[in-house]
Amino acid sequence: MSVKPKFGFSLLAIAVLFVAQGSEAFGQGIFVSGVGPVNRSMGGAGTAAPLDAIGALNWNPGSISGLCCNELSFGIELLNADIELTSNLGPGTKGDAGFAAIPSIGWVHHMEDSPLTIGLGLAAVAGFKNNQPAGNVLTAGEPFFAKAEFLQIAPTLSYALSDTISVGIAPTVTIAELGLDPLGPSVVTPSAAPGQGNRSHWGGGFQAGVYYSGKNNVQLGFTFKSPQWMETFESFTSPNAVPAVPGNVVPLDLDLPMILSAGVGYTGICDWRFAADVRYFAYKETDGFSRFGWDNIFAVALGAQRRVTDSLSVRMGVNFNEQPIRGNAIAVNAATPLIQRYNVSAGGTYRFTDHVAFNLAYVYLGETSVTGPVPGLVPPGSTLTNEISAHSAVAGITVRY
Repeated sequence: MSVKPKFGFSLLAIAVLFVAQGSEAFGQGIFVSGVGPVNRSMGGAGTAAPLDAIGALNWNPGSISGLCCNELSFGIELLNADIELTSNLGPGTKGDAGFAAIPSIGWVHHMEDSPLTIGLGLAAVAGFKNNQPAGNVLTAGEPFFAKAEFLQIAPTLSYALSDTISVGIAPTVTIAELGLDPLGPSVVTPSAAPGQGNRSHWGGGFQAGVYYSGKNNVQLGFTFKSPQWMETFESFTSPNAVPAVPGNVVPLDLDLPMILSAGVGYTGICDWRFAADVRYFAYKETDGFSRFGWDNIFAVALGAQRRVTDSLSVRMGVNFNEQPIRGNAIAVNAATPLIQRYNVSAGGTYRFTDHVAFNLAYVYLGETSVTGPVPGLVPPGSTLTNEISAHSAVAGITVRY
């Protein structure tokens, strides 16, 4: 069986339409901890471990030169989160946001007789989704809904400087939607003004990376992801909002932060591959997150893969991160369930032929809760607790040609 390049382009076009449907995600703060079934099953470790096109394009543009074949990969993740808000003032409420669909696609092509490798990544890279019924501790008599979706497009170029070192760069285009209803009380608006009619907003940035794969079975990688500079988010609100809002439009500056990633891989044990990443997220210096009181955090991702047979490989991984929302910021960010601390994952790949493989992963986001004061709330000493856990299943197909 031979898979021609034009067939790969046809699949790419179909998958682009699929990804464009939108997504919500939970991970390292607002960012997902991994993309696609292969990278997710490795705990998100991928800066120095290019196992498939999706993970390589997301975590290190230079590493796509390290993929053994041309390939098109795509995946879909279904995530279901349990979110609960409680207070020492009374009973809590549980949200019912339903399943979030998180799509991803990656295409990589090695130019014939050239050190160049090109690629295109489209993936949901950040977001959240939450709703709470009437009687919750934030808006008391009214329900609330909060959602953010960040979809990123990354045309990528990698250049092999030698047999062991390659560098890559990718401009990034980000499409985002942000919905908060009501808009307050928060740092967005001081009172519970309704938020409606939000459109998609655009932004951009870039990412650059270097990848090393030597003869000592060790791989190294480093990636710089610039902030994603977004246009100002605007939400329509009621003309009866108190205090009055000029033009009935509420603006919010919200960018995605800079990310630094360093990774190491090891392939010196027969049929095994190991990967470890360390990442730094600069939330505190980023528009929007600084306003909401977020802290900078480190995250660690660990993964292992074992080839069981020529057709079957299995993987497992774990991801840890510091808590970006602390202290007085807990109450301000109660609508955004982005307090997760760790997740564990497992998965595998089954190759039907040399050209077609099926990928599967399961991810458990461990139960995490934070408690903080509610400034200004009577009686003094009032606290709010935000709690989350989640399960997700990820599946996808890889086509090599």
